[in-house]
Parts: sequence; C-alpha cells; structure tokens
Amino acid sequence: MKLAHVDMERVIELDCRKAVEWIIESPAFFQRYVQLLNYQAEGGDGEFVLSDGDVILDISKCAEVIMNPFTLDFEDRRIQKKLYTGLQKTAYGEEMFLETQKITAALQGYIFQLENVCGYDIEIDTAVDIQVLFKALGVRLEGGEYNFSKKIAQYMKIMAELMGKKLLVFVNIRSYLEDEQIQELMKNAVYNEISLLFIENVQRDFAGMKNYYIIDKDGCEI
Repeated sequence: MKLAHVDMERVIELDCRKAVEWIIESPAFFQRYVQLLNYQAEGGDGEFVLSDGDVILDISKCAEVIMNPFTLDFEDRRIQKKLYTGLQKTAYGEEMFLETQKITAALQGYIFQLENVCGYDIEIDTAVDIQVLFKALGVRLEGGEYNFSKKIAQYMKIMAELMGKKLLVFVNIRSYLEDEQIQELMKNAVYNEISLLFIENVQRDFAGMKNYYIIDKDGCEI
C-alpha cells in the first residue's frame, strides 16, 4: 500500500511485513498532517490518498488512527455493531442454527412460565432479535483489563480481523513502549497482516525498521 499527500514529494510505502516510521520534527507540520489524517480516518474529506496497487482505498474503512493508546475503547459502537453482526451470522449458520432455535424457544417458554406465576396476560414477539439478547447479556470483547502492550496487541487484532482495517497509525507510540515492545507489536502486525505507521515528532533509533520518512524542523523532506 501507499500513503500520499498532495503537498508531499515522497510517497510513504507501507508493508505489513515491516513497520514504517514517519518523523515530523516541525510542530506545525506534525499538527497539520496528524489532524488531517485522523479527520479522514473518521470519515472526513481530505488530501491524503491511500492506495493498494491501482485501487484507491477509503481511508475511513481501511485505516485506524490511534492518537491516545490509553483510551482504546473495546466497547466502541463500531466494534459492538460488527461483533453482534458477526455473532448473529454465526448463530443462524449451519453449525449453530439448531442450538439458537433451542435457546430462543427456551426463553419464550420461560416468559410463559412467568405469565402463569404472575397471573398477567402477556404477549411476546414470535421472532427473537438475537442482537437484543447479546446486548442484554452485555456481550463484548475482552481487552479492557489487559496490560498496556497486550491491550494494544488485542486492539490491533480486533481492527484487522473484525473491522477489516489494513493500516494502523500510531501517534508518538514510541514514547510509551520500549524497543522490545515495539518489536513485539511489529510481529503481531505481520501475524495479523496489517501495516503499521508510527508518526513521531522526535527521531529515535529505528528499532529494526528499514522504512522511514523524515520532515525536519524546516519542513524539508529527507
């Protein structure tokens, strides 16, 4: 994949087998590019272009920008929606269909038992919305109680497998993780077949990363 911007001479080459570090030393350019990329990842229009071969990709569907790794939300509305849709598909698939029918029939039978005990005349829908049941049971993905680095790795897996993301963009993540943790993050990215882009405002050693791009304090590309 490639990430380009109309004002940048160089195109950022992305590969799930090797993380890319983009160092933007100029505060003005750092703020501008991070803000613009995050805006497009959230569905806004902008001048960044993400492509795979000759195909232009929708950044909001294919990329996730992580501004603050301490606030990763495993119960985000987008994640919950995808999770429930996937579980519903599985529930009514060939392997689980009969079991799902047994569960919904048992729930309906339980309501009628309550009716007999309470003496109320009760009506219920004949069709059970399985997603409402998931919500009532508080079904959600694990991850909130993990330690910091494992939480990030779990979030990456969710983004790749459940949300179908092709690119994770971390902003200043190397301020929070040791080199060994960065290396482990890169291994997880290879396993999950998702590309990593680290946007940093300070140049450090590249922790084994071959691909890096620099915009210096004067705004010049190196």
